[in-house]
Amino acid sequence: MTDRSDCVNILVVDDIPQNIAAVEVALSRPGLQLLNAASGTDALEVLLKHDVALALVDVRMPGMDRFELAELMRGVERTRDVPIIFMTAASQDPIRTFKGYEAGAVDFLHKPLDPCILRSKVDVFVVLLAQRRRLSEQLVELRNALRLNEMFSAVLGHDLRNPLHAITMSAELLKRQSGNPDIAAMGERIGGSARRMGRMIEALEIALRHPVSTLEGPR
Repeated sequence: MTDRSDCVNILVVDDIPQNIAAVEVALSRPGLQLLNAASGTDALEVLLKHDVALALVDVRMPGMDRFELAELMRGVERTRDVPIIFMTAASQDPIRTFKGYEAGAVDFLHKPLDPCILRSKVDVFVVLLAQRRRLSEQLVELRNALRLNEMFSAVLGHDLRNPLHAITMSAELLKRQSGNPDIAAMGERIGGSARRMGRMIEALEIALRHPVSTLEGPR
């Protein structure tokens, strides 16, 4: 299954269906898709198939605990940068909280979850994902522009300069070898046009090599 580029996935890892249902109710809205997992192993399988903006992970899971899941996620390139928020019903314990942050969590949510707080925290990561996507698109556009720049530079350097050189040489021969003043004058005009074209090509090449400074102009 392929993720839609305009849809944001949130992974919810909890083995209690009622807890998942509560999160679904709080976060239900167009453009947001919840992916559910009942264990750490299931969560890893989901992460291999889908890109997610955030993982909401219950602290009590069967089998693999949340610290092991977080460490495994941090050890894989695909999931290394996925933010993790632990959900816990236990009272705050500074030692366990520190261990959670050390494992890779970015925040904690305490049960019962406050829907407003949950939405607020999730929205932060949804916005961050949208920004990353825009930056990625801009990077692709920039790479395409640079590729076109290189192709155009090659055209200027080969496909235009070589014929222009031939025209310049032919115009010079007309001037030197023709005894007819009108033909010599024509050769001079052709040569002048070729030189102007050469200067235009040079200016274009400079603009392609230094697009920013060219646009800014002289200081």
